[in-house]
Amino acid sequence: MPCWILLFSLLAYGQLPTVNPVGAGISHATVAMSGPASLFANPAGLNGTTGLTVSAGAEQRFLLSELQSVAVAVGLPTRSGNFAFSAQSFGYEGFRQQKIGLSYARKFWESLSVGVRFNYFQTRIPDYGNRGLLSFEVGMQANISKSLTIGAQAVNPAQVELVEGENLPSVLLLGLRWQVSSKLFLCSEVEKDLDQKLRMKNGLEYQPIEPLRLRVGYATEPSMLFFGVGYAFGTGFQADTAGSFHQTLGFSPSAGLQWVKK
Repeated sequence: MPCWILLFSLLAYGQLPTVNPVGAGISHATVAMSGPASLFANPAGLNGTTGLTVSAGAEQRFLLSELQSVAVAVGLPTRSGNFAFSAQSFGYEGFRQQKIGLSYARKFWESLSVGVRFNYFQTRIPDYGNRGLLSFEVGMQANISKSLTIGAQAVNPAQVELVEGENLPSVLLLGLRWQVSSKLFLCSEVEKDLDQKLRMKNGLEYQPIEPLRLRVGYATEPSMLFFGVGYAFGTGFQADTAGSFHQTLGFSPSAGLQWVKK
């Protein structure tokens, strides 16, 4: 079996790899989150960014060098809406996939945000050649109250063929974020890949002291545990690290650094 087919079988439980150390600590239940975490998640959340934002991260799924991902993103709020650019590379010399995204978000009234992201994918497999394709994703977030936000997102709603016999995953997401207090929030999300079973994702973040954030999460189909730590340095920088555990495939670490202009 070619290595690239093995990669797809390992990743079949969800979307293509997303590098998001903040989201990785809460089971990637980020569809209702806004701010810097949305640079790699629901584009509607870009309306929560308050200044020029730069984020970079890396992940190694199941401690396999063939499943390494690195990503960078830049977000810029303007009077005409919020923009973001992201770039990601995944794989190894026998299978390499790169994704470039351009996002735009705009707020309608005070309670509704809408966003769209256009993605260009390029896949390179030696002896099979290169393949480039375009796709998109759309999202929305609505503030039901000061403490409760709901979010929805459609990722790659138009199924396109990534490589022969394999489509780019089409995924629907629906979730909520509840700000329990100034130090604690809970998030819950359902994810439906059109070709997979319904997946539940839940997480929480607790801030015991001002610069420190502790995160845990749990997801089903397959059953996975998540945890993460974030630390803000007070100069606009925040470092995040996370890990997840799959009962069969093992441990996946990730780490990242973000900066927000104050």
